[in-house]
Amino acid sequence: MSAPAGARPDASGPQLRWGRVPLSRRSRIVVAVAALVTAVVAALATFVALGAARPAYDASATVALVPAPGLTPQQASEAWKDINNGRATSVAIVVFRQGQWLVPAAAAAGVPVDRVSVTVAPGTASATGSNTALIDISSTAPSPSGAEAVAATVVEKAGPAVAQAAGAYVVQVTNSPEGTAVPQQKPRTEMLVIVALAGGVLGGGLTWLRVRGREAERRRARRT
Repeated sequence: MSAPAGARPDASGPQLRWGRVPLSRRSRIVVAVAALVTAVVAALATFVALGAARPAYDASATVALVPAPGLTPQQASEAWKDINNGRATSVAIVVFRQGQWLVPAAAAAGVPVDRVSVTVAPGTASATGSNTALIDISSTAPSPSGAEAVAATVVEKAGPAVAQAAGAYVVQVTNSPEGTAVPQQKPRTEMLVIVALAGGVLGGGLTWLRVRGREAERRRARRT
């Protein structure tokens, strides 16, 4: 006997939720291929972008803050106290970090000022980690000679200002930047792996959602 007109179809049977729709073998292959293709494309794009990035080189110098010549023994002793407790060194670091030194440093490297950078940090005694008179200066520029010139220029230009601001001290170069330039390392392998994994998850996930929706629609159509 046919169902009365306008009657709803029997929905008392087990209903298949959309979130539990099993994927066919073909659909699983499509998802896997999409994830693989997306991962490869993302990794290649990142590799090209890294290769197109402008090269950079890092150089370094170390300077020491010492009492100025001509001090009396008492004055020199007081100066060393300020150095050892980090007070004088902190003042010197502030002076070295001022951006005004980047202008002559970039000119010495022969590049625009936005292509160079300088990092200044207090040196530490490797055995004890205590404060010392040492100050580490790291520089970056597009060429090895440029990076070394940046560090050397910062030391040269900031040295007199350090002596004036810190008091009875002078800046001595303990490690010259000459010959210290090295290519800036890029985390190529780690970055490519992360990008490939992220691309695979994104591409596979979006494809899985789309395929699962199609499978659910197809099963609904069969039941009507």
